[in-house]
Amino acid sequence: MRIILVLFMAFSALSALATDPIRKIAKANEAKELAAKAFSVADYATAITQYNFLIDSLGYDDNALVLNRAHAYFQSKDTLKAFDNYRAASMSDQGRIQAEAFNQLGVLSEQKAQQKEALSYYKEALRADATNQEARYNYELLKKKLREQEKQKQEQQDKGEKNQEEQQDKEKQEQEKGDKSEGDSEDKSKGDQDKADPSEGEKGDKQEQKDKQEGEQEGEQKEGEQDGEQSEAEAKAQQEQEAKDGDKSKMKPSTSDKLKAMNVSEEKAKQILEALRNKEAQYLQQTRKKATKKKDSGKPDW
Repeated sequence: MRIILVLFMAFSALSALATDPIRKIAKANEAKELAAKAFSVADYATAITQYNFLIDSLGYDDNALVLNRAHAYFQSKDTLKAFDNYRAASMSDQGRIQAEAFNQLGVLSEQKAQQKEALSYYKEALRADATNQEARYNYELLKKKLREQEKQKQEQQDKGEKNQEEQQDKEKQEQEKGDKSEGDSEDKSKGDQDKADPSEGEKGDKQEQKDKQEGEQEGEQKEGEQDGEQSEAEAKAQQEQEAKDGDKSKMKPSTSDKLKAMNVSEEKAKQILEALRNKEAQYLQQTRKKATKKKDSGKPDW
C-alpha cells in the first residue's frame, strides 16, 4: 500500500513539474548539484541516480549529462553501461563532448585488449577535437606499443626460424655423421667377411672349376661308356667273325683227307716234301756261286 502511495506521489510531483517550468528547472538544478557533489566524493551510485532522474524522469536531452552518467558508470566498473552511454555521447554535435566520448571508448577497448579498435577510437577523438591532449597521448602511446609488439613479434619469428634452421642443420649433420658411421661399419664388416670367407669371385672361380671338372669327368665317363660299348661291339663282331671263320674252316677238307683222295700215304708225302726241300737247297747254292757282283747290303742273301 505504501509503495502504491509513493508511486502516486512521485507521479503527482512529475506531473506538477511538467506543468510548472520554473519548478522543473529548480528540481533539475538541484539534481545536477547533488550528482556533481556525489561524483566528487566518489558516491557514484547517488550520482547515477541523479543523472537518471534528470535524463529519464525530467526528460533532459543533454549530451553533457549523458557523458557525465557514462563517467559515473565507468568509475563504478559498470563497463557495459559506460560503453553504451559513451557511444550515445559520441553522437553529440559538440566537438569537445564527442572527442571525450571517443577517447573513453578507446580506453574501454584497450582494456579489453582490442588495440586496433582502441587506436581507431583515438583517431576519431582527434578528428573531433585536435586539442584533446589526453586522446593524442593515448593515440601516440598505443601506436608506439603496437610498433614494439610488431617488432618483438617479428624478432621472435626470425629467432624461431633461425632456431629451426639451426635445428635442421644439426639434424642434417647428425644424419650425415650417422650415415658415414653406418657406411664405415658396413665397409669394415664387409672387409672382415672378405678376410674370413672367400670372395664371391673366388667362390665363383672355384665353382666354375668344379663344374668344369665334373663336366670333364662326366665326359670321360660318357667316352668310357662309349668306348666300352664300342669295344663290346667290336668283340662281339670279332666273335661273330671267328665263328664264321670256324665254320669256313670246318667246311675246308683237311690234309689227310686230301692225301687219301690222292691215294698217297703220309709217309710218302713226307719223303716227297723232303726231296723238294733238298732240290731247293741245291738250287740256291748253285745260284750263289754264279754271282759276280758284290751283294747289296740292303738286300737279303736269298
